[in-house]
Amino acid sequence: MNFITLKTSDGFAMPALYVPSTKGAGRPLVLIQEIFGINPAMQAAANAWAAEGFDVVVPDLFARSKPGIQLDPTKPEEFKQGIDLMMAMDQEQAVRDLDAAREWFVAQGKGEFVGALGYCLGGRLAVMMALSTKINATVSYYGVGLEGLIPAEKVAAAPCLLHIAEKDGFVPAEARAVILKNAAVQAEMPAHVYPGCDHAFARPNGEHYDAAAANLARERTLAFLQR
Repeated sequence: MNFITLKTSDGFAMPALYVPSTKGAGRPLVLIQEIFGINPAMQAAANAWAAEGFDVVVPDLFARSKPGIQLDPTKPEEFKQGIDLMMAMDQEQAVRDLDAAREWFVAQGKGEFVGALGYCLGGRLAVMMALSTKINATVSYYGVGLEGLIPAEKVAAAPCLLHIAEKDGFVPAEARAVILKNAAVQAEMPAHVYPGCDHAFARPNGEHYDAAAANLARERTLAFLQR
């Protein structure tokens, strides 16, 4: 694996996985981890998006407390550790750390269009980036807590695509209704609900993996970011 170092706004040296496009000159993409660190699933996701023509940078968002940690969500004790790390995270700082990846692309002369894409916790942080940074567009896969994050009134934000699992155990129907209502108010925040799917439906080999839904979300994501 190839790691780079990002200089954050407070001077912290943050490691980040870098996977260049396999199709020549790639489009910059900040990939945002789940609560399990840059584990094999995130490494596979980085490789998959690189195969789609993106230069992918995955910041290690737990590096401030547990650098290099890789958790297995199928092990209850490691799943709990991921939850604990998420609860202890300063999410505003995490967004600033992610923006350091965008700035890295700018420094590389690739700042004309930088996208961001995240899963779970990363899906929430992707929305936060759209609302508060200079990112050009973001994609949120089954982001958590969006009902309290997306404003009910129209605000300035980067275009942001939402992928929502209908049966997401972390997003009750009432919360989903608020998310859809508030997203519809925004200038460009399209939202797709995937019927019958649960959280992490796009994680290959995961408990709730749904190949058809994952492929549809991938196609929608590519069309959105290419536009």
